[in-house]
Amino acid sequence: MSTWPFYFNPLIVFNGIEVDVIDIGDADCIVVTKWHDSFPHRILIDGGCGGDAEVILDFLLRRGYTNFWAAVCTHLHNDHASGLVKLARNPALTFQNGWMHNINRHISAESLRRASSLTDGVKEVVEATKELAAAFASRGITPKEPFTGMSIAAYPDMSVLGPSLSYYREVMTEFTDVKLSIPIPLATTEPEPSSFYHLAALALGSAPNAAGSNSLASLFPPVTSSAMPPLFGALINSSVKENPTTQPFNNTSAILGVNFNGAELLFPGDAGSEALSYVGAEWHDLLYMGVPHHGSNGNLSQFDIERFRPKFAIISAKGDSSHPDRAIVSGLVKVGAMVGSTHEHGNLWFYSGVVPARSDYHPIIGLRGTGNPQPLL
Repeated sequence: MSTWPFYFNPLIVFNGIEVDVIDIGDADCIVVTKWHDSFPHRILIDGGCGGDAEVILDFLLRRGYTNFWAAVCTHLHNDHASGLVKLARNPALTFQNGWMHNINRHISAESLRRASSLTDGVKEVVEATKELAAAFASRGITPKEPFTGMSIAAYPDMSVLGPSLSYYREVMTEFTDVKLSIPIPLATTEPEPSSFYHLAALALGSAPNAAGSNSLASLFPPVTSSAMPPLFGALINSSVKENPTTQPFNNTSAILGVNFNGAELLFPGDAGSEALSYVGAEWHDLLYMGVPHHGSNGNLSQFDIERFRPKFAIISAKGDSSHPDRAIVSGLVKVGAMVGSTHEHGNLWFYSGVVPARSDYHPIIGLRGTGNPQPLL
């Protein structure tokens, strides 16, 4: 078990932040803890595959992680959702809120039946959606859909950076090959009247296929190189792809951002480069970044790595020839990141600020890349 070396202050009052990444191979389960006046506020992000639930539960109970403000499913693939179904049903854990996208609110039942009969991927998402929604319902929780601008929690200061509602529906059209006909549900997540999501949904209106410029996408323009910090172009001769190809449904991943004392932490699920381009331009030079889709080469572009250039990058992977991909690791190292992977280091613990010490973790030596690291400017 390993930790990122950062700093520790022996004061009694804890006000720092912790990130636990559980070693479950090519699957994801993350716990984010924000200490506020020595009280822990926790968010569970994803829950791995169904077979990972026991490993995850054992980890949570051993560390005393039993109370969560929210559980967030970034997207309804089995390696993120199936284990979360079991955790959400387990009486040893408490959740106040649940977050997940619900394909049934955007595509008609008949269209989903047709799509599911033709595509195993659509069937997987439909079944996972049904099971996770039922698991939350068994606790009396009506899950909310995470769209750009929504707040997951005040402690930590976690918000949804993507996808926007219109981008989600655009990707779902590609994923299912079905023209969306259900009007956009303005009150799907019961937002406050002044919330950004509510205003954005009103701007799009109830006719998602109407002609004209009445499009939510215009409210979230993609970030381009003109907004980039000085390292733009550092990877131009690297093996990192300029335009990687991502599985469509991965681009529906909820992209979560945390602001901690002015530093930024990014949890992108399995989002690809296209989806990440809609994350606001202020998100760059990160303190911490989860590397999407187990470090495969189909998600992060040269531009993404140059833009986000995290000080610390974490990969959840089993350690085969593509997870993590050598080029992605090397690209991250080249822009100055300390890179760790669960396949090499086991459970990973990152912390910043004043948090309780752990005697069972030790500093790690990051993964090596090829080429010369660039200085953080």
